[in-house]
Amino acid sequence: VAEMDAIENKLRTTYEKVHAALAADDLAEAKKAGTELGDEGKAIAAATDLKSARTAFGQVSERAVTLAEGQEGYYVAKCPMVKKSWVQTSTEIKNPYYGKEMVTCGVIKE
Repeated sequence: VAEMDAIENKLRTTYEKVHAALAADDLAEAKKAGTELGDEGKAIAAATDLKSARTAFGQVSERAVTLAEGQEGYYVAKCPMVKKSWVQTSTEIKNPYYGKEMVTCGVIKE
């Protein structure tokens, strides 16, 4: 159980770094944070472009959304364009799937 808690805590803290990097179109920072995620972030760390990093982030987001639902201080947001969700710690939308192109696209799920 303690090992699982450690994995979940790392996923939460490092996941936010990946989210912020992708929202800012910063591939280098997303890859670095992906490395910090360990096994969960291997595909992000290996990404050769923002598109592949965002695809890998979508897979990690599925788990993050499950962990965050019902947790105070975490908000699940959804992009209607790519039909994918992510977790963030603010109610201000920062879309990691479109980055600077459409950073405010999305809604907080109720």
